[in-house]
Amino acid sequence: MSFPPLAPVLDLFANPTAARRPYRAPLATLFAAALLATTAGCAGGLDDPERFTGGSSSCAAGTTGASIIQAQCLSCHSTDANGSAGGGLDLQASGLPGRLYTTNAACNSKPLADSANPSQSFFLMKLTASPGCGARMPLGASLNAADTACLSEWLVAGKPSSP
Repeated sequence: MSFPPLAPVLDLFANPTAARRPYRAPLATLFAAALLATTAGCAGGLDDPERFTGGSSSCAAGTTGASIIQAQCLSCHSTDANGSAGGGLDLQASGLPGRLYTTNAACNSKPLADSANPSQSFFLMKLTASPGCGARMPLGASLNAADTACLSEWLVAGKPSSP
């Protein structure tokens, strides 16, 4: 019967840290990664959801669907506008864009937003040269392509979840 050489085993007893040395690098790497992950910070907060889009937004920097509506639509489509909203559409009340999915257009009684195909909604058709019924919005002007794309993205993102 032969025994394995004792030299490697004796080295471990003479230098016990040598036995642990191969495990130091992965542990140190894991610790560094955990430390980095906990101290790196967050890209935004729930009070600033625009920061979580990752830059893939169709909206110009500093622009949101809500800011376009505020700048372009609320002069006519709010209860503050001469006491009644244009066409009965109040875009200032809370719940937009989800509320557009349950509101019908005054000129054709169709829902303003189509839950089956939000990007083809009547609300967005009203921004085109041929809206189907009624006048192009906003009255006397037109939105540029970037603002129209931003509103389309805003409407699609606000689609209510299916029950």
